[in-house]
Amino acid sequence: MIEKKLFLLRHAKSSWKNLELDDHERPLSERGIFSCKVMATHIFKKLNFKDISIFSSNSKRTQETCKKIFKNSIKVNFESELYTFNFNDLIKWIKKIKINKNLMIVGHNPALIDLINYIAKDKIIKFPTCAFCEINLYINSWSEIKKNTGEIKELQLVKRLKSYNYKNE
Repeated sequence: MIEKKLFLLRHAKSSWKNLELDDHERPLSERGIFSCKVMATHIFKKLNFKDISIFSSNSKRTQETCKKIFKNSIKVNFESELYTFNFNDLIKWIKKIKINKNLMIVGHNPALIDLINYIAKDKIIKFPTCAFCEINLYINSWSEIKKNTGEIKELQLVKRLKSYNYKNE
C-alpha cells in the first residue's frame, strides 16, 4: 500500500463589508490577508511542492488566499466543482482525479471539516479560516479514498502559530 498525503487549507477570513456581494464574490478581509502571510511561512517551511498538485475552489476568497500564500510561484488549478459546502461533492471529485501526486485542496467549510472527520480516524471539532490539515492515507489511488482510511498528521490553526499577532487578537 502506498501512502498518499492530502493537504487541506481553508480559505482565509473573508470580508462582509459589502452585504450585496454574492457569496462566490466575497474578497478577503484585512485579517484574512494577514493570516495568509503567517500561514504561507508555515506551509513553505513544511512542504516540498514538487510532489503536490494544488486545486482550489474558484471563489474570490479562495483565489485570493492562494495568491497570497503561493505568490504565483506555484501552479494552482481553480475548479468550480470545489466551490462546495458538501463533503460528498469533495469525495466524488477526489475519487475522479487521475494524478499520482499528493493532493492539496483549498476550499470551504463545512465541506472541509466534514471531509476530515469522514476520512480520518481521529475527529476534529473546528477548522477555522486559514487552517491547514495534513492527512496520511494508505491508498494506492485517489479512487480508493473512503471513510476512516486516513490519519491526521498535522492540524495547524493560523492563530496558534507563534508569529500570529493580528492587532493583539
